[in-house]
Parts: sequence; structure tokens; C-alpha cells
Amino acid sequence: MASGLSRTGFPALALVCGLLAGCGTDVKWLLTEQGRLTPEADRLTTAAEDLGTGLEKPVYDAEDSELEACRFLTEATAERMQQKEDPTLGEQMVSDLSVAIVQLVPIERVERCSDSIDAYKISIAELERKLIALGAVPQTPEKSGGSR
Repeated sequence: MASGLSRTGFPALALVCGLLAGCGTDVKWLLTEQGRLTPEADRLTTAAEDLGTGLEKPVYDAEDSELEACRFLTEATAERMQQKEDPTLGEQMVSDLSVAIVQLVPIERVERCSDSIDAYKISIAELERKLIALGAVPQTPEKSGGSR
């Protein structure tokens, strides 16, 4: 073979790549998760604010941390959406390669964003638990184990 890899090298290479695939972060998932969490946080913080107890503060703090940690990602996405022209083949290849690298290898900045989204999600769940216990919001069927 021209590349110098034997046929037996390919399964080993595939195994290593398969094992590494779980090490990085799926950037598309981060963006999707951000979009999913915001309306849920808004619903719950509005209900908490009506109580006047300050229960919403941890969610706002987690949201601020998430926005700061993920600002680079949000700005890059907005910039890409504002481009008037489609990316060139070379630009698209660089973008696709960057996404693949981030999914394969942990990148500190991306991992920090992912961790902040997880903390935001946990703070939302905790607020929801407290509001349900207070009777301020109903328990959703998905959370109670009920069926639709």
C-alpha cells in the first residue's frame, strides 16, 4: 500500500478512532442543548420570581456562567449565519475538520462550555424540583413517569 499501512493496521486504526470518539464534545449537541434549556429556564424562573423567594438566583448565575463560557461558540455560529456567501470548499473542509477534531479530542474551551451547560441544566432541574414541592408548577408527565 502506498500509505505504508498494512491491511491489519486499518482495524487497529478504526478501533483507536472509535475509542477516541467518546473523548471530545459534540458541538452541535451543545448548541441544541442551549436552545432547549433557555425556554425551560424562562418558564421556571418566571414562576420562581412570582414567589419572591430568590429561588431563581442559582439558575440566573448558572445561565450567566454558561453564556460566558459558550460565548465563543455562540459568536462563531452567529458569524457563520451572517455570511452572505456559501463557504468555499476549502473553508467547509476546515470547518468540518475542526468539528471532527473537537469531537475526537477534548478541547479545554469547548469542555468548559459543555460543563457550564451541564451546570445550567442541573440548576434548572433543581429549581423545578423545588417549585413542584411548593406547588408553584405542576409536575410534567415526562418527569413523573406518566405516559402521554
